Amino acid sequence: MIKKKIVFAGPPDVGKTTIKEAFFEHASPISLLENPLEPSRGINSSIYSAFNSDLGLFDLAGQENNIWFSNKGKKVFNESNIIICVFDIRNSLESIIQFLLSIYKLKKELHLHSCKIIAFLHKIDLRSNSYVNQKLKIIQDFITIQHPQGKDFKIFKTSITIDYFYKTYYIISEILNVIYERNLISVNHKEFQKLKKELSILLNSDVNLKYNITDLVHKFKFNSEDLKKHMERLENLGFIEIFDEYQFKLTDSAYYFKVGLEKEFATTDESHFNKNIEVFHIFLFFKEKKA
Repeated sequence: MIKKKIVFAGPPDVGKTTIKEAFFEHASPISLLENPLEPSRGINSSIYSAFNSDLGLFDLAGQENNIWFSNKGKKVFNESNIIICVFDIRNSLESIIQFLLSIYKLKKELHLHSCKIIAFLHKIDLRSNSYVNQKLKIIQDFITIQHPQGKDFKIFKTSITIDYFYKTYYIISEILNVIYERNLISVNHKEFQKLKKELSILLNSDVNLKYNITDLVHKFKFNSEDLKKHMERLENLGFIEIFDEYQFKLTDSAYYFKVGLEKEFATTDESHFNKNIEVFHIFLFFKEKKA
């Protein structure tokens, strides 16, 4: 079986595990914001199956970076497809750049020629847009211009707060698209129509209410078998919670996703919005493999 690998690395307390929990484990972003996770220890890893391959997701504790950069510990980066370096917007420019340089040095030492280095400038809600954009540009320019291996380096603004959740979801989906060569897994017309119907359910549901699943048969003109499949897909995405097989409600993740999607719907043309409709398609295929 083909294997893919993503490694999350970065300083302590930047939100690596929170990102993993919010976007891969479907944890409530509200709960994560109100009750921050305890610092990770060691390697927090999960394996997902998708597209006849396994994806290993490795979250490295920032408190143990001295281990990960040691001769013995750096083996954890072997065979990585992507290394995502996560930084808190409040981390100093010097510390961010030094960490990235250490990652590029490690990439060279381990001969990770095809591995892509990506950075998340995280918790951007804690600073002004002008501050965030200026900091991002300085980091981007330094790595791409002054580092010989940095020509493909990309850095993104991320946060799990309601104003940025959808955009971060989109960024992560695009990273997965790169790993799985998404152009080879196109969304056909039939699948696209399914996505539109499922997004219609999200856009026309209130996060504070419970809904009778059978009511959707009339509202959206579904037959009962198709409706069951739509519900299963939305549940797999962590967007709905089903009660007693007859009622459902939106999750916090769905609500945050919906707010961002509605903004896109209001501000973009149809072709761009169609791209947004496809954004969560790749997550439908991810299933965590239990030990």
